[in-house]
Parts: sequence; C-alpha cells; structure tokens
Amino acid sequence: METVAGPEPANPTVEPGNGIAMPAMSTTTPPGPSTKKPAQKRKKPTASPQPPPGTDTSGAKSKAAIEHDGTGTALNGNEQQLQLPAGASPATHDNPAPSAKKQKKKQSEEGKETAGKKPKPNAKQVRFHIKLYSAPKQPAATTTAGIAKKKKAKQQQQQTATTVASDQHKQQQQQQQQHNGSEPTSKKSSKKNRASAKVNGAPVGLPPTSVVTPLKRPSQIKQEPKTPTRTSIAPGGGGGGASASGTALHELDSVTIGRQTFAWMIGPGTTVEDFMRNHWERKHLLVQRNDRSYYTGLLSRAMIDEMLRTNNIEYTKNIDITSYRDGQRETHNPDGRVLPPDLWHFYGTGCSVRMLNPQTYLRSVYELNVKLQEYFHCMTGANFYLTPPGSQGFAPHYDDIEAFVLQIEGRKRWRLYGPRTPAELLARVSSANLRQDELAGPPILDVVLEAGDLLYFPRGCIHQAATVPGAHSLHITVSMYQRNCWADLFEQMLPIALATAADEEPQLREGLPLDLHQHFGIVHSDGMSAERRRLTVRMRSMFDKLFSDAAIDAAVDQLAKRFQHDALPPLVDFGEWDDTVYGAGNYEFRPDGTVWCARPIDDRSSVRLLRRNILRLVSEEDKLRIYYHTDNSREYHQYEANFLELDHETALGVELLIKMYPRYVLVSSLPVEDRLEFIRSLWEKGLIVCRRPDADGPGAGPSTPSTTTA
Repeated sequence: METVAGPEPANPTVEPGNGIAMPAMSTTTPPGPSTKKPAQKRKKPTASPQPPPGTDTSGAKSKAAIEHDGTGTALNGNEQQLQLPAGASPATHDNPAPSAKKQKKKQSEEGKETAGKKPKPNAKQVRFHIKLYSAPKQPAATTTAGIAKKKKAKQQQQQTATTVASDQHKQQQQQQQQHNGSEPTSKKSSKKNRASAKVNGAPVGLPPTSVVTPLKRPSQIKQEPKTPTRTSIAPGGGGGGASASGTALHELDSVTIGRQTFAWMIGPGTTVEDFMRNHWERKHLLVQRNDRSYYTGLLSRAMIDEMLRTNNIEYTKNIDITSYRDGQRETHNPDGRVLPPDLWHFYGTGCSVRMLNPQTYLRSVYELNVKLQEYFHCMTGANFYLTPPGSQGFAPHYDDIEAFVLQIEGRKRWRLYGPRTPAELLARVSSANLRQDELAGPPILDVVLEAGDLLYFPRGCIHQAATVPGAHSLHITVSMYQRNCWADLFEQMLPIALATAADEEPQLREGLPLDLHQHFGIVHSDGMSAERRRLTVRMRSMFDKLFSDAAIDAAVDQLAKRFQHDALPPLVDFGEWDDTVYGAGNYEFRPDGTVWCARPIDDRSSVRLLRRNILRLVSEEDKLRIYYHTDNSREYHQYEANFLELDHETALGVELLIKMYPRYVLVSSLPVEDRLEFIRSLWEKGLIVCRRPDADGPGAGPSTPSTTTA
C-alpha cells in the first residue's frame, strides 16, 4: 500500500456567516526559521461597540493515509460539496480553487520519479498578535516559568472566588425566582453580578451556577441548504439530531462523537474497548460484514467522476496513475489537470488510480476524518485506490501509520506479512518497495475483501493487494498515528529538559574530564576500565536530573501544537451553526445601507469552545500563545501555523473554557478584565459557540445594535 505524508487541507471559504470583529491586530510571521514567503498583512478597522461581520476562513490540514500498495502522501485541497450521508452536518467552508503548491510527499524511491515542484503561494496568514488589554505587560515567561506564573495567578484568583461564590449563587437563585417561566438551564446572571468583573482587585472566579446550557428556540436555527442525503456515515452523524441519552448531538463532547464514529467504522461486531485492548498496534483485525452497502455513502466511481469535472485535480499533486507488473512498479503521471476521459482511459488499460487527499474534495470523507481526528487527537488522513480487474498497483511494502482499509466496491485480495526485524515492528519510517523474495515467509493473512469489509493492520506490517479476475476494487485507506509515539515525545522533551536543567544544575555546566577521550569512543568501546565505569555512573546520575514534570508538559504542548497545524478545519454541526461566527443571522443589512448587529454578545451570553481540541495553550519564546486550526486549509500545511498571543490573565479565561468544555460558561463569570473584548477575539476566529439570551425572555431588554454604513 502507499504511505501518505498526511491529509492536505485546502483553503475552503467559510459558509457565509458574520462574526463580531475584534480590535485591530497585527499579522506577523511566526517565529523560527521558515522558507515561506512573509504573510500579507491584513488591515482591519477599529472595532465599534458591535463591529461589523468578519468572516475569516482557512481550512485545516490533515495528513492522509496510505494505500496498501505503494507509497505516497496525502494532500488536502478544496472542498467539493457532493452527496453526503443522511444526517451529515453542514459544511462550514466553501470550495476555493486548489492551491498550486507542491505538497510534501513521502514516496518510495520509485515513487519519486514523477516529482515536480511548483511555486508555493504566499501564505494567506501566518499568526495574529492580539493585545487584549492596555494595562502594562507582565514579565516575560519562559517555557516552564510561564506555566508556573499562570498557576500562581490562578491560585490567587481561586482564593478570592471562594469568598464570593456563595453570594453569587444566592443572587442568581433570587433572580431566577423573579423571572417566571425561565428555564433552569438558561439562567441569567444578575445585573450586579454582570457589573462585577473583580472583587478586591482580583478577578472573580467561576461559581458553580455560572455553568449553563441555554435552550435555543427552533425558530432561531437557520436551515442551511443541504446536499442530497444517504445513510449517515456514523451513528448520530450530524444534522442536529439527538443521542440515545436525549442530548442534542451538537452538545456532546467532540471526542465522544469521534469515538462513536470510530465505533461505527470498525463495528458492529468489534467494540472500541476490544479493539484497543487486543488489536491496536498489536495485530490485524478483519471485519467481514456481508453488507455490501455499509460504506457506500463514502465514495463511488460516480462521485470520483463528478469530483474530476467540478474541481481542478492535478496529477502527482492529487492523483497518481500506477502499475505493478513483473515485479516492477511504475508511475504514469502526465502533467496538468486530471479530466475524466484521461483517467478512465488509464483505468481501462489496467492502471491503478490513487488519490492522496479525497477529504479535500469529498464532503463524506472529510466528515469521517474530521470526527476521527478529535478522538485520536492526531492527524487523520485518507487515500482512495481504484484498481481494475486482475491487476496490482503497488509493490509489497510497510508504512509508518495505523491503516484501516474500507472496501467500498468490488473485491481485492490482501496478503499481510510480519515484520522481518525488530526495527520494523511499529516502524517510524515507511519502507521502499520490496521484492517478493524479500518478504518474511508465508503471509500471516491471505484474504479477499468484499464490499463492506474492513481490514486493519499496524504500522510496520508488510502488505500487498491485488484484484481478483473479473472484479475491480475501490477502497479507502484511513490512516493515523504517524510520528505519534513515545520516541517523538522524547525528541521534543529532551532538548527542553536539558536547557532547563543546565540553567538550574551547576553540575551540568562543569567541564568535561581531561581524560574522557581516553575512555570513550569506538576504539575504547570494547573495554571497561575502572575510570570508564566511574564516568558512566556519573553521567547516568546527571541524566536523572533532566527529568521534570515541566519538561513533559512543555513537550506534550509541542506535540499538541503540531496537531493544530496538521488538523483539518472543524465541521460545524447543523444545530450549532447560527451560534458560531459562520451563521448568517448575526447581522441585518438595512435598505439605508447600514449593517445592524442583530445578535450582539453581552454579559448575559454563554459560551463554550467549538471543539475540545480546537486550540492549545502553549508557553514558548517568553510568551503565552493559543494555537488553533479553524483558519487551516484542507490542503496540508498550505499556511503557517495560526496562533494568538495572550497575557497571563487572559490565559486564565482560556484555561477555564478548556476545562469546562462541553459545558457553557456565562460571559459575566469569565475571570478576565475585559470579558467582551476577550470573547469577541475568540468569536472572530471561529473558536467558540456563543448562545445569546432569549430576546423574548425575562430581563432581555432592547440592545443597541452597532451600525456600519456602506
């Protein structure tokens, strides 16, 4: 099968929807060496009391998976809205033209023959520096010291919050009694509470009663146009339905939704618990369902044909034409755009078709990947492989990802072989093409997959696949966990730990012994002198000083930061559409040319993060930043990583939203000074869901909308 370097995001435009603009901010290039062109600065007018709509969209990135017959790299491009499964959530991004930049691709030596580099477009955006407060800046934070300062500020805040939580609880209860008919799940904070941003100079903490789940009237939900529907690709797969517990699907934790999607993909005979305990990274799993329609909502040859006609799909960048005959793998890519007549001609002559990033153009595959990435918290990608009858497209090989083969159409024979050496077990790098005489004995599995079947095998498992006489094959390979092992974590942790320990431990700054070179090195490696043993013990004791919780925290943050750059952009659920920046009901366009904010954010609003993994708070370069993926493209790494810079007080507000997810928090209870500016900043980037108080409910007085003249 083929390896993919990762799903690629394109830059889908957000569905027409207006957000509340935040104050002017500067766009700069992210730190660190980069070969990318500098970002183009975007100028924004200073925000009025309720700024005009601002829609910011860039897709996410995701890394595609593999084929099971070669090596390639999955890209992501633009979304083409085709048929989607029934109940699927509405997309939040339109279909921009795909980027012409050459995608990073992990190919075998034979697979590199078609490589051709193209100029990379200017980055649409790189990073955003947002100054939320005019107060003097706090001292700069180091990677570990920043975390300590944030924790200290949090402790001070909690001490003050304890003294006022009880009073606030009583005040809110009294207010609720004054409003007949108000729902317990949509409590409004009292005017006194909304006015109290601080008590005794310290930010007010979050009282238990401030966590609410406001009700939303059906009349307030805008019905987004939907494409024709089929069977949902996963249980409760979107569309604003309800779960078995009665909770609206869009109110569930996004990790729970991802887990449900994964359970559907490998089920129904295998549970997630059984799979993770007995198969994950251990041995293959074969699911034979005798249900040819199980995966039909994901892909078909007709969907491929429509995708080629309505999008600018390119050879090498998006699609490879391959063959494997007489032990030789060949790639037959011409230049330029892939049009249906050429592709079906290649297919008719016995060539296989591999697409590296179907999630970029096919809504159904994108929805599957974007939900799975929440559960696995890593890049989740996909390739599809179309093989004519009686042929094979790729040489035997192994990959560096966990592979799930979803058989869509036809039949295909799969043969799996165990690793030949311990180094190939859970391989971190994909292999080159292998010859038949290089395989490790007889196959450990030899099976023909029928439509509706699934086959899983861990990274490092050698595999080859071929169609059987009289039957074609169309399958999708879903991949994950590339560069996501303990070694990858330690590669991040050790430099951080060493730098911190060297500052704190004078012993690590002592000079090397004069005779070190006489006891170590390849010449002395076969000896064990007393001095060599003594120095070895001393070095091991110094290594013990490197271990620290702060270094582990910082390293995990770096892996999570990488995920924010790799991830596909979020798919906004139908039920939460109007409560995000992507909804179309936020502004009213009047005949006199003014634009009125129809749904302003105020202290009575309640908010939560759009997804559990939508952002990551990181301390680095003496600054606190939140990295996020709402501005990503669905073409892999089309843009630089996106982040916002915060001060320590604002970071406490972000931390509160992270820990309270998926519950809502009243804006009036956020432990930051300028709460509205803070929320509008997150709102504009598409990071939060904001529920406004019912305009017809008690205590909902007339709002003063902001206007913008043409």
